[in-house]
Amino acid sequence: MLTLALEQSTPEAGIALLHDDALIALHSWREERKRDQNLFRVLPQLLTDGGVTLEAIDRFAVGLGPGSFSGIRIAIAALSALALPAGTPMAGVSSAAALARQMMPDSAGSSVAVIGDARRERLWMAVYQQDPTQETLPLCLIARDELRNRLPPGCRVVSPDWGRLDAVLRPLGEEGWDVIREVRTPTAEAVARLAAAQPATELATPLEPPQPLYLHPAVFVPPRFPVA
Repeated sequence: MLTLALEQSTPEAGIALLHDDALIALHSWREERKRDQNLFRVLPQLLTDGGVTLEAIDRFAVGLGPGSFSGIRIAIAALSALALPAGTPMAGVSSAAALARQMMPDSAGSSVAVIGDARRERLWMAVYQQDPTQETLPLCLIARDELRNRLPPGCRVVSPDWGRLDAVLRPLGEEGWDVIREVRTPTAEAVARLAAAQPATELATPLEPPQPLYLHPAVFVPPRFPVA
């Protein structure tokens, strides 16, 4: 099975091609604000490196966040367009679960907590077991002072938002948690591997693609000039 995966939930974006369990091509780049430029520059090279065509792809996969609003939505829209001509199935996976998968092989503990900055004085977090599809704590929003009560003892703590959360996360390392003191971000390869294991019954279609993982409730702003 050929899986093409795209991850753009953080500025460290990437695209990967997986043939069954083997990674056959990978490109990564750093995005800032123009999240619609590099993808279509590297895609042709990715296919050339993998020796495949778009028509040969069996499954498209995309990281759903949490993370960049525009990056995730552009990734979903781009893959939906690529998948549409042949009606190729789409798999959406949690970018947090993908990051947990990356951190599991060398983790001394039995679980990994992925924590991000949700703004508005809140954190988003999820805790995963050795199998990153199994959540000890499902993805949720918490107040910053709730963090210690939600973390399993001794678990590994990792964040794609370390720069903004240094003051919150660093002290945990002195209290028994295994804190990775640098930015870690999900990769397209990890997204591809999670998606390749997703049952066919859970796949989406290009016409009804997977949806981003939004944690904050929608904010309704009344119209400035209400219609009479």
